[in-house]
Amino acid sequence: MLRDKLRDKDYFDENIEFSIETIEEYIDDLKTDQSLTTESKMKFAFGIVSYLVSLMHERYSRGDNLLEFKVHLDMALEYRQWQKHYADALPENEQVERIQWEELHEDDMRRTLIWLAFAYCLDMGQAYYQQVLELIANQGQDGLLDNIAVAMGDTTREVAQSTLFKKRFGKLYKVVEGSPEQRPALVKAYLDAWYKAEGSPDYHLMDTDAYIGYWCWGAALVVKLYNIDDSSFIDHEYYPKDLVHWQDNK
Repeated sequence: MLRDKLRDKDYFDENIEFSIETIEEYIDDLKTDQSLTTESKMKFAFGIVSYLVSLMHERYSRGDNLLEFKVHLDMALEYRQWQKHYADALPENEQVERIQWEELHEDDMRRTLIWLAFAYCLDMGQAYYQQVLELIANQGQDGLLDNIAVAMGDTTREVAQSTLFKKRFGKLYKVVEGSPEQRPALVKAYLDAWYKAEGSPDYHLMDTDAYIGYWCWGAALVVKLYNIDDSSFIDHEYYPKDLVHWQDNK
């Protein structure tokens, strides 16, 4: 049954088919195109991971069985490892080319939160989390990511004292910094402010295929990770409750 309320199944079927085809094409090119440079292979691997994260987002909106997403999570880890392999293989004078693909930018933070939300809520296991966090790296750069990483088991990680992206993630950072008693209200405040913090994108009003569903994955991650009572906001329009309560509903 559709989880999204703004588009029909046919719309998501078409988008998902395109995403799957694109991922398959990228993988085929990466494995068979002998003309690709090491830098191009690094970028292709990055693209595969990005499409896999978007695919999970799209499939959640369509109402797919969440157990099926584990194969996407395994693939995301595999190709993020490929990305690092090719980045490490760049000649010394080209190592600078990896920076923009590995630094923690705002959109990278968003994609990371989605990946970690699906991984943790679908119980991929400690070894999986540790590998992902090591690949994401950027220790000590952002307090939100650092605190989440520590809560996920990266206990020796350096922790920054603020978030780099206050406008977009400042209210989510307040959740992880808050006391257990404060957290339900802080999550609710984050959910209420989330759409505006995302820039009020209005993708659903555009005559394009840009819309893939409005879901606040960061809220799902912290609720599950910090065992926050979500009864006061469980039916919030942006809260992906089916992901958070996957174990309960299996």
